Amino acid sequence: MSEKKLDAPAFHRRAKRLLDAWKADSDGPDSILIIHGKTAPDVYNKTIAIHLWLFGYEFSDTIILLTKDTIHITTQRKKAKILQSLKDADDALPLDVTVIGKEPAAENAAAYEKVIATLKASGPAVGVIASEEPSSNIVKEWKAAFAGAEAAFAKRDIGALVSDALAVKEKGELKHEKSAAAAAALLMQDYFVDEMAKIFDEEKTVSNRALAERVEGSLENKAVEKRLGGKVADVGMVEWSSLPSVQSGGAYDLALDAASSGDALHAGTVVCSLNVRYFMYNASVSRTFMIDPTPEQEKNYAFLLGLQQQLIGWLRPGAAMGAVYEQAAAYVRAQRPDLAPHFAGDCGFVTGLELRDGVNVLAAGCARRLAAGMVVVARVGLENLANAKAADARARTYAYQLADTVVVREGGAEAAAACSAEPNDVSFFFNDEEPAAKAAAAAAPREARAAPATRTSAILPSRFRSDEREDESGARQQREHQKELLARLQADGRRRFAGDEGTDGEEARPVRRFESYKRETALPREARSGRIVVDERADTLVLPMYGMAVPFHISTVKSASRSDEGEYVYLRLNLVSPGQGVGKRDAQQPHEGGGDVAFVRSLTFRSADVAHMNDVHHSITALKRDQAKREAEKAQLADIVEQDRLVTAPGQRPPRLADVFMRPLAEGKRFPAALEIHANGLRYLTAGRGGGTPVDILFNNIRHLFFQPCDRELLVLIHVHLRNPIMLGKKKMQDIQFYREASDAAFDETGNRRRRVRYGDEDEIEAEQEELRRRRQLNREFEDFAARIVDASNHEVELDKPFRNIAFTGVPARANVLLQPTVECLVHLSDAPFFVLTVADVELVHLERVQFGLKNFDMVFVFRDFKRTPVHVNSVPMKQLDDIKEWLDSVNLAFTEGPVNLNWAQIMKTVVKDPLGFYEDGGWAFLAQDSDAEADESDEEESEFSMSEDELEASESDDDASGASDFGTDSDDDADFDDDDADDESGEDWDELEAKAKAYDDKRHHNGDAPPGRAPPKRARHR
Repeated sequence: MSEKKLDAPAFHRRAKRLLDAWKADSDGPDSILIIHGKTAPDVYNKTIAIHLWLFGYEFSDTIILLTKDTIHITTQRKKAKILQSLKDADDALPLDVTVIGKEPAAENAAAYEKVIATLKASGPAVGVIASEEPSSNIVKEWKAAFAGAEAAFAKRDIGALVSDALAVKEKGELKHEKSAAAAAALLMQDYFVDEMAKIFDEEKTVSNRALAERVEGSLENKAVEKRLGGKVADVGMVEWSSLPSVQSGGAYDLALDAASSGDALHAGTVVCSLNVRYFMYNASVSRTFMIDPTPEQEKNYAFLLGLQQQLIGWLRPGAAMGAVYEQAAAYVRAQRPDLAPHFAGDCGFVTGLELRDGVNVLAAGCARRLAAGMVVVARVGLENLANAKAADARARTYAYQLADTVVVREGGAEAAAACSAEPNDVSFFFNDEEPAAKAAAAAAPREARAAPATRTSAILPSRFRSDEREDESGARQQREHQKELLARLQADGRRRFAGDEGTDGEEARPVRRFESYKRETALPREARSGRIVVDERADTLVLPMYGMAVPFHISTVKSASRSDEGEYVYLRLNLVSPGQGVGKRDAQQPHEGGGDVAFVRSLTFRSADVAHMNDVHHSITALKRDQAKREAEKAQLADIVEQDRLVTAPGQRPPRLADVFMRPLAEGKRFPAALEIHANGLRYLTAGRGGGTPVDILFNNIRHLFFQPCDRELLVLIHVHLRNPIMLGKKKMQDIQFYREASDAAFDETGNRRRRVRYGDEDEIEAEQEELRRRRQLNREFEDFAARIVDASNHEVELDKPFRNIAFTGVPARANVLLQPTVECLVHLSDAPFFVLTVADVELVHLERVQFGLKNFDMVFVFRDFKRTPVHVNSVPMKQLDDIKEWLDSVNLAFTEGPVNLNWAQIMKTVVKDPLGFYEDGGWAFLAQDSDAEADESDEEESEFSMSEDELEASESDDDASGASDFGTDSDDDADFDDDDADDESGEDWDELEAKAKAYDDKRHHNGDAPPGRAPPKRARHR
């Protein structure tokens, strides 16, 4: 206890907030009495929350009495000594600490009488936490002392007052909340999902309670502990708020304190809820996992996910909590009335030091309002849903629940931590009868969800109409999913840019100030002669004006020109000034002062000294060129962030990958060197004659880490994509690659000696086998080293790997290259320039030049940051269009398509000018019109050929009138058909047909007719 140090400023700051809220309540009590006895270790209530909030610790056997102007604390001696330190803070509230004995004793009576006297002096109304009843020996002693005066006081519940004080979080509290949410998300995604999938994959029988106990024990797992180290500062402060809950097999309870049953884990619908706290601040996450879901279950889940996104958008400061729930219920009744009876009775609650604030609840009838700084568990659920198609009795009833911890900001709510709930991430397919593509797609977000190919010709891709119907159903599901994604983009855009006035398409440019000289004496001596002086040291022109030397910084000079007229030379200086109307950049030049400021736009000087004026013009041109070069270098280095220092482990040999090359080269020639792993980053020891400067890359600056094997490639490589670029030599680089060549031409695997005694293909076969072995060894060596990088960073860096099986070709820069999707990116790493595009940064993908007859189309990636220029990938083969659509849909990227190329510079200028107005006018709906039109046409096309009944009757009458047909039929209704002729024609075999053909040819030769394409034979002449 003596080692505890209290945060005195925080105590008085929060106590003042509590007192201010109490004084603002006209119906509030005259005093507040908070008594804390002793509780079990797993019990947490409002009294404990108040202690943690005010002191940072829980002080048992303590009486806190708050009056309008003083705080009275009665506690035991050691605790009183610690609490005395609270008096030393600046601007402190009056604090009175009274000491009582550790055990009940007669000398404690005086302290209790002092508390009772203070209560009587304050007034008869005493505020208490009515829902809690403290207990301990000291509390019993207090109750006995207070029993005689208790009748004179009226107790009032202050639970709501305490809840309101605790609900709005400070900056440090929000940091703890985000850490708790990050820990909960990591335990859900990196532990529970893997454990559950492993149980189902190995077909083990494990109860729900046993799986929950495994999750509970994960905090003792060294691997999990190491991963948590990358999310929170102190892993030891991560603990469970309540036991994990795992439910499956038809019995579901969506209450926060629901317990896991002892029934076996069922491969149907699994609901998992994890409640975690960090430094006593709570966070909650719930996810529903679907195993082999039906289309109806997928549809219901997609609706619930969209509802949660809508709910988060409604969480704004000032919104009534009951009204938010009513809005969600109305949304369910309007969009899916069949699900309204199954909708849960609340949409979440405020959390913090209490896991669930029983006062601030998103439920019907709650009139309390949200405020900026509140942390809310946004929770939606559907109960007692029926699956009529289920053969298993335990799968006939299911439930869904989604819960995330969000922070309410001034502009709206945002997730405290990322934990994916997308259908691809929570759906698992283990049924062997399902299509293999669908099973692979649902197992991980990196795979493409099975979707039908768009028909590009009149030839059917399948002989069976059932396959066509399945393709059309998949295409319809893809279109519906895309409509949901576009609607989500629309809602998210309105939420992001609410209150944003836009930037008129231009960034605010600061007013630049130039100071050539600090004082007049610093002017060069040559300026006194009344001549034009170019001072390269100060980047300044000193111009004579009305007998005075006036300095002009070179940045104010736009251009300089000279001309000869007779014996004089004229030098014209054009100066930078706003409002010239010549160029957009000059017209919008920022300046200080009002509208009555006058600007000098040009100056002209005449001189008979031709040589001097030529030297001045040349010096001005050179100085302007050098200044422009420095400005360009400065702009290039604007986003360079200085990295922290690399921490090496002295006395230890770090893990090393030897003999690797780096691209791009830092300096000099290409030499192999070693890549090392240190405590907080990587170091590449550049080699060469001069030794070179090592290249350091810190883990906190690595955004993506890729490993690309040498399968069907010439190189095996580890690629690093940085958050902020670093300088390599004189160049700014954001992508750095470490590689080794897969084949070594200098090494002869077979040996010349063998070639002399062996003939045939044995040498070539042995060489191929040796190369395959070496490639496998290289892949294993580089992948193991990349995994060690991930472990060394405490999973702050995650390893990603390209998927060549779903790659496609395109032109992102100058050359046509192979673009390979990964879990988080679309990359080309084999050749420079490298291409790395993060999927999470993309708002929308538009497919251009998608029309019949073209062999290629273009892709445009629009970023969520509208100030970034959209990225174009051109000349993508049309045959890969369907695969690309499947990939985009599987990673939840909304895409549209159109027949022509668009002017994206003008489009993005319009969006940046007024982003909120852009979304209110429909957002990206103007791009989706062409896609919807093509989708409607494909829906209307039931087959490749269709004919109305009237056309059919007309065609039959034409056939009857003609009396002849190109093809015979077997119909008995055709009276004009000659059965005998038909039998004769059908009865002839090939021999008979050849005989007829030969007879026909002989007859034509005899009559002098030549076969087509050959002249008739000449007749013999008689003498």
